[in-house]
Amino acid sequence: MNEPGDIGRGVNAALRQLEIKHLMAFEAIYSTRNISRAGQSLGYSQPTMSNLLARLREVLDDPLFLRQPRGVLPSARAEELIGRVRRALHEMDAIVRPEASFDPETDVREFRLHMLDMLEAILIPALVRKIQYCPGITLRLLLAPKVPIVEALESGNADLALGVPPTNHPELRWQELMPMDLCVIARRGHPTINGSVTPEQLVDTGQVSMDMAPGALANSKFFRMVNRPERRDVVLVNRPTSILEIVAGSDLVGYANRLHVATSPWRDQLQILPLSVPVNAHNFQMTWHRRNDADAGLVWLKQLIRTTLAEKMAEVEL
Repeated sequence: MNEPGDIGRGVNAALRQLEIKHLMAFEAIYSTRNISRAGQSLGYSQPTMSNLLARLREVLDDPLFLRQPRGVLPSARAEELIGRVRRALHEMDAIVRPEASFDPETDVREFRLHMLDMLEAILIPALVRKIQYCPGITLRLLLAPKVPIVEALESGNADLALGVPPTNHPELRWQELMPMDLCVIARRGHPTINGSVTPEQLVDTGQVSMDMAPGALANSKFFRMVNRPERRDVVLVNRPTSILEIVAGSDLVGYANRLHVATSPWRDQLQILPLSVPVNAHNFQMTWHRRNDADAGLVWLKQLIRTTLAEKMAEVEL
């Protein structure tokens, strides 16, 4: 059993030299890439920010931020630390924050969403109509194809991820949103495809496909297609919406989500063709970090997303 003071004596000596304000300064400088702007955001003077950064550099034995012509650039050590610092600040904020409550009509909140562009197209217009009477609510859509889901959620850069979730990650929670429901698409008036497509035609006809090469898409390793016929890829893309755009204006074919096609501006220019055999067994999911389970604002947004998407699926005849 620990005696009083044992825990304090066990704390790393370097940690004793830092306070919350040092971590806040670190996060602000990292986010703004500018020491003066970081100080302004925290209400600190330039000398105060310089002193805080000097102490951080001394304790962590690293320059952390390297001066550039228009600001600063994080060092490799700073890149390594930012996720941990943001998590620590989040936990400290939770300690002093009053019991969670959220009123979307009066509260001010920015929600950061990591999502595929096809889900943006399906969901965001309807979601915006629902929050038009919530003047303090902002949705920030992140560049999903290049950012790993785990990294975005663990670092706190994203509040929610909508797409294919990473598997068996103990810190993440997820719920099913909708089936992936892939179909083949071809343009109306295609010279050889009309109303149906055979496996042989899929082999012979050039395709627009998602680029699943290592490094091309950050989260491609979580997606697998089965029973997909051999194909000839003519164009490789990193946005599902690009498949619709290119197929609508060419004689190429591609795979797409049925709801995405039905709600897109190109729906009247495309044929939705049934598959002879299923090619995927995935569902799109909504994923968040477990530390946000009790976040009242996020609970509200998750329910709004589920309701909005269910209504969208019900109103579109597939």
